[in-house]
Amino acid sequence: MRRLAGEAGTAARFGLVGIAATGVHLLVAGVLLGTWPSMSEFLANVVAFLAAFQVSLMGHRRVTFRRRGRAKRFFLVALAGFGLNNGVLGTLLATTPVQGFLAVAIATLTVPVLTYLASRFWAFRETH
Repeated sequence: MRRLAGEAGTAARFGLVGIAATGVHLLVAGVLLGTWPSMSEFLANVVAFLAAFQVSLMGHRRVTFRRRGRAKRFFLVALAGFGLNNGVLGTLLATTPVQGFLAVAIATLTVPVLTYLASRFWAFRETH
């Protein structure tokens, strides 16, 4: 039971850091697309991802997992999540009338569960 409670706490902290990083992602994308309406959603998404990655890495190191983890592994996890994010974004843009910020927001909100699992059990795995 204690281990389950600990895991729930880690997941909750991951969620809080993820909310902060997602907020940065959506804020940066919104500002870019609002300032330059002709900017590609993909370019705005890349810039927003890079900004949010910094928030995510520092937050997970200091708050979620409370250890350094492996930055390269976490970057690979984040990059894979971003690839999935862009796949969802491309699908939305190509097959639905959803465009602009709404498309970026929907794509960004689809990835967190997979990112948590890969971060928890690979990038920030406890080493003894």
